[in-house]
Amino acid sequence: MATKDSMEIKKSFNWLRREARGPTYVSFSAFSDRPACSFDFGDNGCAASCNYGGELLHMSARDDEKGVVFAHGDFERTYYSSLARAQRQHGGQAAFGLGIATYQKPFANSGDPKDRGSNLRLGQMTERGCFNYRWPFNEYTLLLNEENNSDPKEAGTCTRVSFIKDDILYQVLRLEKGCRLEADICHYVHWKGQVVLSIGGSIKFGALSTDTPYRELECGILDSDYLTIIGSTNQLDIRVRHLNGDRYDTLPLNLPAGQEASSMGRYVGPYYAYAELPDTRNVKFKHQQVTFVAEFRLRQSGTQPRWPETPTSEQIYGYLGIDQYSKMATGVMWETIFLQREEKSNYFSQLSEVNLIGRCIEKILTVDLVPTTIREEGCIRFEEESPLALISNLFIRPSIDLESMFWKVRFLAKAYRFLSSFIYLHSPDASPKPSSDESSDEMDITMTPNIPRIEPHRYEAKSAWNQIEVIKSTVNFQMDRLRDAIERTVSYLVRTFIQPNTETNLPPLASRAFQSNYYYVMITIWYVVKKCERFGFTWKWVDGMKTWPPEDCLLVHCLPSDNLLPEDKEREKVTFLKWYHYASILNLSTRKKRSLLPKAWQTKNLDIKVNLLERDARRAAAAKLASHQPYSAEDEILDRLGFLAEPLNAEFSKHRAGSVESLTVRRIKDRDFTRHLNPGRLPSGERGPTSGPWEVHALCYHSQLLVENYRYSRDNDRSREQKDKHRLVSIRSNECIGLHPVEYLPERFLFGLGEL
Repeated sequence: MATKDSMEIKKSFNWLRREARGPTYVSFSAFSDRPACSFDFGDNGCAASCNYGGELLHMSARDDEKGVVFAHGDFERTYYSSLARAQRQHGGQAAFGLGIATYQKPFANSGDPKDRGSNLRLGQMTERGCFNYRWPFNEYTLLLNEENNSDPKEAGTCTRVSFIKDDILYQVLRLEKGCRLEADICHYVHWKGQVVLSIGGSIKFGALSTDTPYRELECGILDSDYLTIIGSTNQLDIRVRHLNGDRYDTLPLNLPAGQEASSMGRYVGPYYAYAELPDTRNVKFKHQQVTFVAEFRLRQSGTQPRWPETPTSEQIYGYLGIDQYSKMATGVMWETIFLQREEKSNYFSQLSEVNLIGRCIEKILTVDLVPTTIREEGCIRFEEESPLALISNLFIRPSIDLESMFWKVRFLAKAYRFLSSFIYLHSPDASPKPSSDESSDEMDITMTPNIPRIEPHRYEAKSAWNQIEVIKSTVNFQMDRLRDAIERTVSYLVRTFIQPNTETNLPPLASRAFQSNYYYVMITIWYVVKKCERFGFTWKWVDGMKTWPPEDCLLVHCLPSDNLLPEDKEREKVTFLKWYHYASILNLSTRKKRSLLPKAWQTKNLDIKVNLLERDARRAAAAKLASHQPYSAEDEILDRLGFLAEPLNAEFSKHRAGSVESLTVRRIKDRDFTRHLNPGRLPSGERGPTSGPWEVHALCYHSQLLVENYRYSRDNDRSREQKDKHRLVSIRSNECIGLHPVEYLPERFLFGLGEL
């Protein structure tokens, strides 16, 4: 039953106050000494990106024809320019979100609001974090805007949270009077007058499916209710709302002082809104705050959809999952799960794995995966559960990267298995425990009588076991999200590459992907079918797949010819990918329970071909072992591929000495230290990708962890505690190989055996 205090927290955005944010808020203050970075967030194909200070830099929306359309601030869309803007606390012309206007004169009570100035200005950022690893949050100090700012007086706090709901991007800006407890000096100040808000700016539009350069806006159109920024085929609508009691009032947007109405055809922003501040001498403490909500809508030009109702504080509170009992409360869920695991082990990591895993999952599910439309024989099929394509680097140089899609889908599958293991482990009934062995054919459920049972408790009981019981509904909901994402991603691969006579608005562009990446299509499908047998997928295309002729599918035309020799730097990788590709086809068409591919995919002597490719891969691994070459960034993908042979059931000739996995383990263990750092430059006159700068790979400990997991799974003579202690010492002693400066918790800490 909700208490009076909990009801008050939900009202008037009181949940943004420090003491009311609750356990679903994740603070990044512990990482304030690390390099600054941006924060991407999204929902159902619409996404945005904020800089380090929480200011809006990018926005994207799905489009039925172009796949994805974009809008971003006034900066070049290069890696260096995008990184520089992302690391800034104040974006200037590069940002177009809602904020307190800068360079305003002190407030003076005159007739025209444009001439009055602002009573407040923004101070330093004091807090940065997110809610449930999904929605960015920033807190700043508010300072009095005076003639002489040499002695700044703190007048309150400014908090901002950003989120996307129903294809609308919202930014909530809340100003509250008061002095922080950690402030050096607290001045007795009062609010009176107005605050000036800024929004909009110079916007550039673009689309994923075209190579047309981003066009810079030439003008904006002010309406009575909102601002429209127009591009060639798309436009960005912006409006600002002021919370006035229980209702919202629309704030008119204006040209800045000094700009004439005749300049409307040339002015590109920003635009200003003027809002009165409460007179804090005459109002109660709970009313000494003011809240604004900005709304952004990226759409096709020419359409005039109505604005949806602005969500209330209570509705946003529920949508963001601020309540710790909410099904979206992933912040509480991951914290509880990992705290329990740390308490059972005697090792603690300096790197917060809970933040790493929780944030990566939300980034993949809400930003990288974008719904697509499928055209069948010229007709567009609109489906309620559209297939999902995975877009890499959405806001810099986006592309449909099939290689990245495999590894991220694999990560989601492992996350699902991990959460499933948690649910079964803490079941009050007989406790089945899913196998976490990477070599198992599927997520087998075996009865384990020695697993302790947990009896349910009342929510009011303050105990660790009760907290676990509380988060079970959250875990189940997150498992549904993961299962749905995996199912729809595989549907994208099948409908795009295997089903004949289909097109999608998000195809992989050959100019943006190596041809060898098309091998990942069958590898991804087979991995999901093999590892996710019990996930309960409901693919509608399974029965019809048996009638699809292979020669008519897109994949056959995209794959490189078997007689085509790859470049020397790609040869070893292509050897592994080709082997896994044909092994996946063989497994999909001959699996015992239910073959997915029709017999037509079994080309003549396919089994012999797979054996020959396995021999080539083993020879390549042995040659790499014998070379004794020092570590380089290019080795990382070979290490990962070397550990896929067993999970993909690709080694059919197991009686031969020296498996690919064992050769990979030996090569990693015997590899020489890194002795030269790659600065990321190519010789003069050469073009192409580089593996630098070396800092990108400096913290890579992935291969070492795989080696220790491999040894862990095959060492049956020692207890689990002894193996964990040995593995911790082993990884720390080999940190110099990966230039890894922090301690890592190896105690089966992530998702069981195997890599992420």
